[in-house]
Formats: sequence, C-alpha cells, structure tokens
Amino acid sequence: MLSAEVILVLEACPLAALILDAAGMVVFANRNACDLFERGEISAGTPVSDLLPGWFAEEGSKARLVIERPSGQNRSCEIATSPYPLAGRELKAVWIDTSERNSAFGIAAREANLRLRYVIEMLPQAVCVFDAQDRYVLWNEKYASLYSEIAPHLRPGIPFEDILRISLASGSIQEVVPDHEAWLRARMEKFHRPISQEEQRLKDERWLRYDDRRTPDGGAIGIRIDITDLKQREEWLSQLFQANPMPMILCDGNSLQILEANLAALQFYGFDLSKMLTMRACDMHAPDQSKEFAARVLRLEGDCEARTVWRQRMEDGRERHVMIYVRLLHEGSERRLLLTVADVSDRVIAETEATRLAHHDVLTGLPNRMQFYKSLDEELKRGARPVVHCLDLDGFKPVNDTFGHATGDEVLKMVGHRLQAEAGDHLVARLGGDEFAILQRAGNGNEADLADRCIAALKMPFVVKGLPISIGVSIGIATAAAGIDSEALVQAADRALYHAKGAGRNTWRISTEEHFIVPRLKAH
Repeated sequence: MLSAEVILVLEACPLAALILDAAGMVVFANRNACDLFERGEISAGTPVSDLLPGWFAEEGSKARLVIERPSGQNRSCEIATSPYPLAGRELKAVWIDTSERNSAFGIAAREANLRLRYVIEMLPQAVCVFDAQDRYVLWNEKYASLYSEIAPHLRPGIPFEDILRISLASGSIQEVVPDHEAWLRARMEKFHRPISQEEQRLKDERWLRYDDRRTPDGGAIGIRIDITDLKQREEWLSQLFQANPMPMILCDGNSLQILEANLAALQFYGFDLSKMLTMRACDMHAPDQSKEFAARVLRLEGDCEARTVWRQRMEDGRERHVMIYVRLLHEGSERRLLLTVADVSDRVIAETEATRLAHHDVLTGLPNRMQFYKSLDEELKRGARPVVHCLDLDGFKPVNDTFGHATGDEVLKMVGHRLQAEAGDHLVARLGGDEFAILQRAGNGNEADLADRCIAALKMPFVVKGLPISIGVSIGIATAAAGIDSEALVQAADRALYHAKGAGRNTWRISTEEHFIVPRLKAH
C-alpha cells in the first residue's frame, strides 16, 4: 500500500498515472487513469498489458499510442516511464499525457510539478495553487484536512468558485455565512485582488489567517494559517491589559500619541476612551513638567523603572502625584511605549505631612524649635542681620491651673494666630510651653515697633467658651552682629527677655552689646 501522502500527490497529478511493480502489475492508478481507461476502478494486481496491449513498461521508455476505450472515443496519448522507488520497493511510474505537448517539455514539466508537490507537502501551512482561470492546480494534505467538506471534490481543473458553492451547499462550511450569495461575491472579489489578507473566526472558535496572492502569470497562491493559539494569546494579553487594576497606557514611541488605554486608566483620569485617543501621553502632566516628561521618554533606549514623582491633572482639574513605569516595545518596525501609572498621592501627602510635623508644632501649627533654628542658620549663612524676638507669656500658668489644659491649649492657638497677624512675613515659631519666637529677617530699626504690636495684640482678652481670659507677654530682642552664631543670638534675646520680665512684664528689652557672646578664635 502507498502512503496517504503519496496517494494525495498522485491524485492531484493532472496526468493519468499508474504505479507498477517489477512484474508489471498495477499497484496504484489515480482517478485520471481510471477516467482515461473508462473504468470505475483499476484494481491493484491488474496487468499493465490489459490496459496498454503490446506496450512494454521498460524503464525510460517513451511511446505514442492510441488508447482504445469501450465508449469508442479513442485517445491519442504520450506515454513515459520513470523509476518510482518508495519505501524500499523498486516501483515504476507510467505517465500518460493526452495533450499534444512536446514530449521532452512534458517530462520536464512533470518532474517540476512533482517537485513542487513535494515542496508544498513539506510546508507547515495549508497551501493551494490556482491557474489563471482560477482553477485548482495543486494543494497539500493540510489544505484538504482543513476543509473536510470539500476534500472529496478537490481535483485539478475544478474552478475555485465551484468549490465555494459546494462548500456552501454542504451546510458544513466552517465560516459564518449569513447570506450565501453576498458572501460568495465578496469572497471572489477578495480572491481577485493582487494581495488579500484577513483573519476569520470559524464556527468552532478557531481562527484562520487568509493570505491570497496573485502570481505574475495570472494564477494565485492561497495560504491558510491556523492562528487560534496566537489569537488566544492576544485575547489573554488583552484581558490582562484591560483587567489590570493599575492604569496602563499604550502610546506611539515617537509621537507619544495614545493608542490604547485600559479601564483603570479611564477611571483614574476621568476621560472616556475617545477623548484619550486624541491625547498624547504627556498631556496629563502639569504644564511645567510636560516637556520634561516627553523629552525623557522619547530618548529611552530600554525599559525605565519609576523613580520620579510627576504631577498630573485629572479631567475634573484635580492634581495627583504619580510614578510611571515605562516598557519599550517593538511591533515590527514600530516603536511603542507601555506606561504603567502608580498613584502615589497618598504617600506624597503622608510624606509632606510627616515633614511638616517634624518641623512644626502639633498644637499651633507654627514652626517648631528645629525649624526656627534651621531658618535662623540659613539667614546667618547668607550674611544677613536678622533680629530674634523671644516671647514668654505672662500669667499663663494660672490659666492652666484654673481652667484646665484644654482651655490653655486654645489660648496658645489664639496666641499663635495673633502673633502671625502682627508679624506678617516674618517667621513665628513656638519653642515649647508658653515660649514663642519671631525671626525678623531685617530689623531696619522697626524691631521695637513689632514688639509693641505683639504686646498690644496679646493684651486683648482671649474668649474661650464664653470666658474672657487675660494674659500678657514679655519680649527680649537681639540683633545679629558679625560672627555670631544662632545659639548665641537666641541666648542674647533670652537674656533680654528676662530683663523685660524683671522690669515689670508686658514690656520688651533690646539686648545691649555686652549681652552678646561672640566666639573667640582659637590661637594656633
């Protein structure tokens, strides 16, 4: 028995073909041979002499004969033989050509035809070949297996349109066809294009890629590729993209035009998809950061981990802080960027608040001792002559003792507000307890005026839960001199404060020169 692949090749041969054993007995006859000899079937073991009386199947022999057929329609033909070794058996092939072609040309053409058949059988895709009249010439077993409803009808010379009609009539066509005639017209129109490529989903959920191309002689080659696995992977990737809880944006790597955005991105930014697809990936950034972001990602040569915190604007105008992970992708020659956006607004707010708390008093919200000294050091380092006011509340302890600490805390908050109102742009800090300080960045002789305003502001009663509470304040003032450090300057103001308290409270004193402690240089 011949293999199914060999039988398929022989059946697809346009010539009548007989395969003989060493004794001249028929091993196989293709359909063209059965039709030529007007036999429904030529059984294995039939002597070739019964078919071709007086002809001897000698290797390499050639002859022209007239075949007498039962119908009386005799056929003139050219007969040639060639060795056909197969699976260790020494077989011979008899090729019967009823055309009028030159014999040498015919043999060469047949050999080329056979080589082509072997080639297309080796291909991993389903392949079919058509002549200039859109008739089948060749096809491989994968093609016949793919279209099981038409496989029994495939034969060289049958028009492609006839096969399509057979497939439609069978009711087993694998494509979804709502209107037969409309589908047939569209299919033939695509088939006649120089190049026709499309993807089709079949009834059994498989996907096929159709690739039909016209050849220079007017014929056509069709390739069918099963892309079910590829489409499944694409579907999985699409689902991962869409279902990802992180906002994700796919954009063009050269223009930054947004090509796709997942549901999380649409919800995050508040835009609908149609709006997003008109934007660039940098359009959501704060105006002062948009150009910088675009410049960075456009010059990327690889993936980029998120390190920079960017500010982005939402559709409703809100601003959020984000970090953006960038993956560089290539689709053929196209450069793509996949952006994954992480909302770090809560973290930034928490870090900002932690920083604020580290440098501000929890009760009053004023800068604390640490921030006061930091600001004072900065003023001294840049060569400024700042003025320090040290303030200590008069009569505050009885407030806590009489009304309780909660009332005392309310009074301290009010003190902070009043001092800020008088100090204007100058820094007001709470150093601790009922001690406050003001950093006046430039005195210009008006430090006494500021002290007077603060004393007057705190003389007015503080009303807490309907109760008027009166306190006062004593203030010590010191102006920076050359070479003084922050600690010495504050100590000088503190000593002046105690002079003010000793002078009867609710007043101020300015440190005199002898109160300054100026560090002396060490001798070398």
